[in-house]
Amino acid sequence: MQKSVLSEIILSLDKKEIRDLHKWLQSPAHNLRQDVIDLFDYLTKYQDNFEIAYEKERAWTAVFPDKPFDDAYMRQVMYFLLKSIEEYLVFADFTSDRVQYQIALTRIYRKKKLDKAYKQAYRLGSDSLEKQPLRNTYYYLNKFFLEHETYEYKLGVTQNAPVNLQEVADALEQYFIMEKLMISNAMLAHHKVYQKANYDTGLLDEVIKYVGDRQLLDESAIASYYYAYLASIYPAKTEYFDHFEKLIHGKSAESFTIPETRNLYLTALNYCTAKVNQGALEYCKMALKFYRTGVEKGFLLENNKITRYTFGNAVAFAIRIGEFEWSEQFIERFKHHLDDKERNSIVNFNLSRVYFEKGDYDKAQDMLTRFEYDDMLFNIIAKTILLKIY
Repeated sequence: MQKSVLSEIILSLDKKEIRDLHKWLQSPAHNLRQDVIDLFDYLTKYQDNFEIAYEKERAWTAVFPDKPFDDAYMRQVMYFLLKSIEEYLVFADFTSDRVQYQIALTRIYRKKKLDKAYKQAYRLGSDSLEKQPLRNTYYYLNKFFLEHETYEYKLGVTQNAPVNLQEVADALEQYFIMEKLMISNAMLAHHKVYQKANYDTGLLDEVIKYVGDRQLLDESAIASYYYAYLASIYPAKTEYFDHFEKLIHGKSAESFTIPETRNLYLTALNYCTAKVNQGALEYCKMALKFYRTGVEKGFLLENNKITRYTFGNAVAFAIRIGEFEWSEQFIERFKHHLDDKERNSIVNFNLSRVYFEKGDYDKAQDMLTRFEYDDMLFNIIAKTILLKIY
């Protein structure tokens, strides 16, 4: 059982999910077996000691203390528990999204021909969609679903009634364009780090031309991906990056989820890095703004943590243009976002770089004596600094 799908899921559950699942399993609408409840309670009780507790025979003894071990029956109980947990997870995920919840109700009431209930569900779904901040693919896909429900509803009332086919088509088109641009940016980024990955971009050229011709750049989310792609393809045409930078430093960032915004920030930072490597040091200032804003607002964090590479790259950009005070402030202000185990070493390493570039060699040397890390690149840089000091 230790390597089963069931154990993997059980070990991932947090305390709230365990409480909710216990209630779920006790409901006869979801489960009629006491042995399923008993197995769940046993497995969740020993999450911290699963290597021993999750042995199948040991779990059997806890659930069926007076019966001899029956592997086939145990597998059956495990199967029913797994399916019940999966049903709960799907239910919890679906109902947590009020927009999708209302769209589902809209569809159900339309099929049942419940006009009053349909109109209420549609209104609540539409209001929920417009009030939430995202204007990304999530927004346009759900807008399409709502418009399509309106079309189906009107068609069911009378064949001659005015329908909203233009609204349906527009929403679908905007969803496709944004999704296409987003995936194309991801393809391009992946190809740059793994050049063996060759992608067929399909209709991308037509989409790029269409966006410009149809003035879809008024939609800031579409414009963000549009300019991100063009800036990456045509780095010499800096006007593309200028538009992109203004968009993601403006309200456009609010249109996306944090992971989506993170990808846009990384696109911008990669662009700045390439420009700086070509000698255009003015892009260091732009990069520093992306780093500071990205960490402040959480765009460059994952699980509230910053990677040692992102942290070090920010410091390196600042050092490159003599922004030593900025470097020290960044290190002090955001060091708590570093992983606990490596925080002191990474802080000491980056402070040593700052002090070395400032000419304070004693402090730089002192910081490096406190640096302990098994990363080859970091160790090479540290040894290079020490050699220069000596």
